[in-house]
Amino acid sequence: MVNLKPKDEWRPGVTTDSLIAEMDRALQFPGVSNAWTMPIKARIDMLSTGIRTPVGVKVIGKDLAEMEGVARQVERVLRSVPGTSSGYAERVIGGYYLEVVPDRARLAR
Repeated sequence: MVNLKPKDEWRPGVTTDSLIAEMDRALQFPGVSNAWTMPIKARIDMLSTGIRTPVGVKVIGKDLAEMEGVARQVERVLRSVPGTSSGYAERVIGGYYLEVVPDRARLAR
């Protein structure tokens, strides 16, 4: 959540679109896509669609590998649609995990 100052306190020449572009360049995290919207609008969209963005595509099936492949194809196609600000298919398989095995003897010291 980003709380903005009133527009009259913004740097000269900054617009909503330029601010979004600047934040997109600065805030990139693996596996996370940015969705810049108002909190109440995001909440209403999520309640009505089950997806955290105003427009989304759900891929449903029984085989996770096949669903992943179809979702990635949909992602590639939608990214090329004019007016699309971002396209991202959630990865349902092959995630990155970090396993931490504590050394109990050293921790006990």
